Amino acid sequence: MKQPNGHEIIQLFESWSPKKLAMEGDPVGLHIGQLNRQVGKVLVTLDVNEAVVEEAVRAGAGLIIAHHPPLFRPVKHIWTDTPQGRMIGLCLKHDISVYAAHTNLDIAAGGVNDLLAGKLGLADLRILEKTASGTEEEGLGRVGTLEPAMTLEEFALYVKEHLGVPMVRMVGNSSRKIRKVGVLGGDGNKYIHAAKRAGADVLVTGDLYYHVAQDAEAIDLCVVDPGHNVEKVMIAGVAEKMTSLCRDAKYDVEFLQSEIRTEPFTFI
Repeated sequence: MKQPNGHEIIQLFESWSPKKLAMEGDPVGLHIGQLNRQVGKVLVTLDVNEAVVEEAVRAGAGLIIAHHPPLFRPVKHIWTDTPQGRMIGLCLKHDISVYAAHTNLDIAAGGVNDLLAGKLGLADLRILEKTASGTEEEGLGRVGTLEPAMTLEEFALYVKEHLGVPMVRMVGNSSRKIRKVGVLGGDGNKYIHAAKRAGADVLVTGDLYYHVAQDAEAIDLCVVDPGHNVEKVMIAGVAEKMTSLCRDAKYDVEFLQSEIRTEPFTFI
């Protein structure tokens, strides 16, 4: 078994979730540090903040793979008395590199949306919205069949239980029968019409705006909003996939799952 460097780990990762799949302008790739050093442990996380980096330090991880890019907007200065500056400074001090896979991991086969669809037990999956760079199995969101059919109210409670969230928001008639389900992790406000075209009875997505909810109601599309943080499903999914890929490549590296809660909302 060989201990790989960061380049070799990311090369394997990108064989599954290549950067070319990302939406235009999405800042995916290496954000902090370098990939030349050998890496024995990788921490997988949804978000990167100071607490997550401290977790990586305690675990001895030399690389963090995140879904949400920590430097989403251009950084004009690094002040180490700010939360972002402390996070960057901590990475540099402890030689921890940070790599982000955002919409490419959403779009990739077996990525975030397939993981969410799997949690909901959906069958006969197909792409919700095709993208220019994706294949027949790669695209934004998924649409699948729910067996057995449920009422919207029953399905909303099912989503709450299976995605492990304290609450969901629901749009639509609670007694409406739900059989075909669209799933899109993160912010799916732009995709209610795509879900309707795909024949979905309901779209499961996060961050639903008030007026978009009204628009969904007007086109007779139900929506269940479990929040943005359900994308944390990628933590276990990426760790398991990369463990398998590295085992096949005979790489001696451990993938750790972050246990830091990055959900900013408290529900009362």
